[in-house]
Amino acid sequence: MSHKQEYRIRLVSKEFLNSDTCYLGFECPDIANSAIPGQFVNISAGTVFLKRPFGIASVDKDIGRFYIGVKVVGKGTSEIAGFESGMMVDCLGPLGNGFDLEDYDNVILTGGGTGVFPINFAYETLSAQGRNVVVCEGFRNASQVILNKPSYILTTDCGDTGIKGTVIAGLDTISIDDYGKTLVCCVGPVPMMKAVNAWCADKGIKCLVSMEQRMACGAGICLCCTVKVKDDGPEGYKNVRCCKEGPVFDGGEVVW
Repeated sequence: MSHKQEYRIRLVSKEFLNSDTCYLGFECPDIANSAIPGQFVNISAGTVFLKRPFGIASVDKDIGRFYIGVKVVGKGTSEIAGFESGMMVDCLGPLGNGFDLEDYDNVILTGGGTGVFPINFAYETLSAQGRNVVVCEGFRNASQVILNKPSYILTTDCGDTGIKGTVIAGLDTISIDDYGKTLVCCVGPVPMMKAVNAWCADKGIKCLVSMEQRMACGAGICLCCTVKVKDDGPEGYKNVRCCKEGPVFDGGEVVW
């Protein structure tokens, strides 16, 4: 499913969503036209040697642009968040395998933290197809809420906005009995994805998770982004490359 290629791309828009997270738009018709929800790009971080991976948050095929969200957590993300409109940067993408969204009557999208960016792309894609989609998002507090829509189920750990609790509290408000064949897609911190996968397993629902490992090359060469998945071998698991075999995996196959 990967269509990776190296591009020299232009930053055309920049917006801060809160104090430490910005939304960047890049001009690259090839990526905008070929990317699917769940895929990511590797962006050059200027003076930092290794590119940084970012889930694609949105595409606009009409004007040939794609968008990512950047939360400042270190030197690389700080440099990228400091880019100015008009800058040219190196980009590899789109990378990895995205969500298989076909063959399901209903899709529940669950995101937390920077996971809301790839979830946004999935929501836009499903909505454009007229599909039945529910979004449940979780944040630490109101100041961290980004890319949230009034139709979404919103939770915060401290309860200063939305439902108090984790995304599980939000998922518990959904009446699964009203659904037909349902798929849950989840992106966010590992503890959240583990909990969502367990929630799905309890209800007999398929869960796809997007693992957010450190990815140096993005092409499956460096082997620094391995994920343990179940296997019939003597150890009961095997290591696979998140950037190549993932980042999207069946949550029931991940060794949590």
